[in-house]
Amino acid sequence: MAPARATGVGGAFAAYAEGVDAIASNAAAVAVRVPYSYDWIDFDLTLGISFPAPFSGTDFDNDGKVGFTYENFYFYSLGGKLQLGPWGIGVMSDFQTYGLLPAQREGDPQLRETLGKVHAVVGRSLLGGQLAVGGGLRLVTFAINAQNGVAPAELSMQNAAPEVGVQIRPDYVPWRLGATFRAPVEGRVETASAASASGSLPFIPPAGVALPWELEVGAAIQLGPRPLNPQWINPRDQESGLREQIAAERAARQVAQDLELQVICDPSERAERARQFARQETSIRREEDQRLDEHQQSLKAERRARYMNWPRERITVFIELLVSGKVANAIGLESYFSGQAALAGAAPTTDFRRSGERISYSPRLGFEGEPVVNWLQTRFGTYIEPSRFGGPPRQHFTFGFNMKLVPWSGPFRIFGDQIWQISGIADLAPRYQSFGVSLGAWH
Repeated sequence: MAPARATGVGGAFAAYAEGVDAIASNAAAVAVRVPYSYDWIDFDLTLGISFPAPFSGTDFDNDGKVGFTYENFYFYSLGGKLQLGPWGIGVMSDFQTYGLLPAQREGDPQLRETLGKVHAVVGRSLLGGQLAVGGGLRLVTFAINAQNGVAPAELSMQNAAPEVGVQIRPDYVPWRLGATFRAPVEGRVETASAASASGSLPFIPPAGVALPWELEVGAAIQLGPRPLNPQWINPRDQESGLREQIAAERAARQVAQDLELQVICDPSERAERARQFARQETSIRREEDQRLDEHQQSLKAERRARYMNWPRERITVFIELLVSGKVANAIGLESYFSGQAALAGAAPTTDFRRSGERISYSPRLGFEGEPVVNWLQTRFGTYIEPSRFGGPPRQHFTFGFNMKLVPWSGPFRIFGDQIWQISGIADLAPRYQSFGVSLGAWH
């Protein structure tokens, strides 16, 4: 499960590491300035959802078996980042909920689990944006809630571990390199109801929930006239000449005024002259501020025109390898859900199976282009999904698109003149299919 753009290119996104979606692929992405970032302060948002119906009857976790129902499975993602000059801070989260024992009518017993992963990172770009580094925490949270006709119970666990990332993107070369490492996370039970303590839970309480350590390394190569790594122009640097000139002029005026006031002997006359200087200075500074604002708007228009005048034709190739570590004494979520279903009175569809007993490797390849210039972007990819249960791997084929919509400024014009896009994805493999949609900004 991944954001739309990353899924469309087979998950090979650690090297490209651009946009808020990339935070889940590379911790350094939060500090990477996109070519259409014109301001010293910038932000990015994302929201996505995957529908539950396609998962029904699939081998979701690649354990070699099908038949477990995912009709009450929901997956959604939400993220945002804020950039201040070379610094960036961001959060990318995804949550899945599963109605293990969904209510058929009001008052029916229910069991629901929620699993969440959150990346909270901070980063900085160096060497004029040619190097970006980032780090932060990867958090996991897991909860089970039971209600209506079964013993009221709650179980929750959460924990966090560090992650670090790096991206190398020399100015105006057609390639990028990226890597990120995530330490293992293991959440232990933190809170439980009295029913948990008494052993009367209507489900089997796990000892903990674990995410293995991960190493993600990749490269991105771009073909065509569009530049992959244009140098980001820092507005503060571009405006510094006029700012320094205005500051020098103000300092010179202050010195001249002080000298003139010093030679005036009469206190009342000196005070009157000082008031005249204050009125003049207010008027002059208003004109200087207006001149600086006009200069800033002119430079921003130049930066925007610079981006808009680049050719859009290109093909970007994404290559990546994801390595996932071992997890001791673990079973997969599907196996766990099956056991819960049996305990709740339903027939189990699988038995408990060990998961993560060996290191797994997932090679990935993706392609992205813009066949209808400034209207439609398409992507496709493939990746090998290793089985965490010791079985054979399977190959996935992914597809995605971005379609340009209309401008919408939002309430109080918070989004300015932003043009929006709708994105769709598909991920197909033996015994598996997934479809998703997301809304984002068109660039």
